[in-house]
Amino acid sequence: MPRPPFAIVHRKPVKNLFSGLLLAVLSLLLFAVAAEVYVRATQGDGENFDIEMWRYAGDLKRVSDIPGMGHEHVPGRSGVYMGVPVAINAHGWRDKDYPLVKPEDAVRIMMLGDSVTFGWGAPPEGVTANLLEDMLNQGGGRLYEVLNTGIGNTNTAMQSAYFLNEGYRFKPDIVVLNYFVNDAEPTPARKENVFVEHFYSAVFLAGRLDVFMRTYFGRGDWRSYYQDLYHDDQPGWQTAKEALRQLAAFCRTEGIRLMVVNYPELHELSPYPFQAASDLVAVEAEANGLPFVDLLPAVAGEEPRSLWVTATDAHPNGKAAARFAARIKQALAESFPQAF
Repeated sequence: MPRPPFAIVHRKPVKNLFSGLLLAVLSLLLFAVAAEVYVRATQGDGENFDIEMWRYAGDLKRVSDIPGMGHEHVPGRSGVYMGVPVAINAHGWRDKDYPLVKPEDAVRIMMLGDSVTFGWGAPPEGVTANLLEDMLNQGGGRLYEVLNTGIGNTNTAMQSAYFLNEGYRFKPDIVVLNYFVNDAEPTPARKENVFVEHFYSAVFLAGRLDVFMRTYFGRGDWRSYYQDLYHDDQPGWQTAKEALRQLAAFCRTEGIRLMVVNYPELHELSPYPFQAASDLVAVEAEANGLPFVDLLPAVAGEEPRSLWVTATDAHPNGKAAARFAARIKQALAESFPQAF
């Protein structure tokens, strides 16, 4: 009796292969759903830094049309991040609304900076800019406005680009460039990734993978990462220095006073691991004829964790912000006595 046709003989193996692939795909989907449910249930309490920063970026940020700025806040948006309410005003700042035209006889101070200036993880009453404004107005008489234009994950180049293209329109009397050690990073570019864009679990796993690589495969830790930013061959540091020069030149031309304020990284204060980087920033400020204020002495002797917004997030809390605001107030009066 003749054998069945070739196709009939091999039909069962092909069917088994298809069933196996389908089962594998369904298993992966089930695992992905379970991972997402688990991460949302265990990490959705507002304490996971990676996830909260990711939510903040997705909810409150957009790509900026300003050349060199990278990203900006969406005016009028709001949300709760790290358990703290955040509201963005009509100008794209975490602040109350200010008119474009400054009130008569007021002294207007514009704060440029990143998430430290923004006040990540701190309630409004624990943000350095807000505390500084309150301190300046305690004596009555002259009105002081402190405009907080800080945006998370920006660097000096991006902050300078914002001021030179938009912020200057508010005609501040004084600009404070709030500098943090990671402000020498290159300007980040938006990376399209459907998983990281939409899934808590992808963000969480990416963070765990980074820790794993740093622990077991020699990827530099946070200390070496920050220190390495300041090598002469690093493009981010070169760009930061050029941005500072451009900002200083513009402010001189426009008669705007400019000050550089250096914020300490709060994981370790003594001995401070980034003093060499702070010294380099001070040299650049001096080269541009600018007053430089180092805020490390304002928190000297404090236990670092007592200054953090949470047990795992070293952004400055209200205690640190109050120390910083008091020192900035003193430095402003010393550097620009005619305004105080």
